[in-house]
Amino acid sequence: MKKLIISRKDLEHNLKIIRMRLNSFGKDDAGNFPKIIAVVKGNGMGLGLVEYAQFLVNHGVDFLAVANLEEVIALRQAGIQEEILMLTPTVNLKELMKLIENQIILTISTKEQIEMIEKIAKHKKCEVKAHIKIDTGFGRYGFLYYELKEILEAFQMCDFLKIEGIYTHFAKPIDEKLTQKQFQRFLHVIEFLKQHGQAVGMLHVSESTAFLKYPNMYLNAVRIGSALQGRTLFPVAGLRKIGQLKCSIQEIKTVPKGYNISYGNVYKTKRETKIAILPVGFMDGLNMRRDRDIFSWKENILSVGIEVKKFFKDNSLKVTIQNEKYRMIGRIGMYHCVVDITNGQNLTKEQAFLDVPPMQVSSMIRREYV
Repeated sequence: MKKLIISRKDLEHNLKIIRMRLNSFGKDDAGNFPKIIAVVKGNGMGLGLVEYAQFLVNHGVDFLAVANLEEVIALRQAGIQEEILMLTPTVNLKELMKLIENQIILTISTKEQIEMIEKIAKHKKCEVKAHIKIDTGFGRYGFLYYELKEILEAFQMCDFLKIEGIYTHFAKPIDEKLTQKQFQRFLHVIEFLKQHGQAVGMLHVSESTAFLKYPNMYLNAVRIGSALQGRTLFPVAGLRKIGQLKCSIQEIKTVPKGYNISYGNVYKTKRETKIAILPVGFMDGLNMRRDRDIFSWKENILSVGIEVKKFFKDNSLKVTIQNEKYRMIGRIGMYHCVVDITNGQNLTKEQAFLDVPPMQVSSMIRREYV
């Protein structure tokens, strides 16, 4: 049986490190430390939506963010009553009704949305909370940063709709020049709104990478996803990687020198080799590339190139068995892979552990918190 093993202790450790970084920056103008908005979209960033959200709530995180209605319903049905920000704007009437019924904080990116929400809220005689999204150069949802009059008019349209925050999303946070440009555009919008008497509420621009790189951009809150898993674009002292894919060895055998291993005939053994077959492949998330066609000419040429590179540098995937690391060989299949265990002593059907980013692990695989 395959499982994604998640260490509660390591998650607690990462959450502590993140809080320390936030608090070291100091308090905002209202005397508060920047708030954590924990992003739990995509099946809890791969850690299991409800289990992960419940862990966060139990450890003092009271603001979550999701991407679709299904995630909202699952969290509310699980009894999670904390604040939830819906990151995806919608003009679907049924979705809006459901989101409002579940007291979700909406993301607003057009005046059309405001008109629809005002009608619903007026009919239901209720107040609806929302955050305005500003497109500062990401080219997706949000009011364009330079259409200041349009943004101001959106604020002025609100009666039953209560704007509690404003945010933007960085296109490439690892790129400092581009990120600083987007940040300045956002600040210009905020200053314009303040000058025209609008309360801007909670301000947040940083996701995990920006949070780690730019303390000056913390503002009132940060949206944390991958940083909690310790899986960052650059090394960060103190953070631990979360999530290991666990399975049992299915078969062990010894093959001769020059024997083909797996698809494409791109890997041949260089000696008599003892191999272990594991029931894990790219459909489970292992070294996943969704655009790969393992039978195409292009992919086979690419694989030969990869094998040539490996001749000069060992950049192959590793599997941990009995606390020792073994090299994966040959092409990864849909549900299987092959490991060279020639140097292993008396290995039989032991448990194997693979380092796979949780977001890549199939949602069909059970998550187990330990």
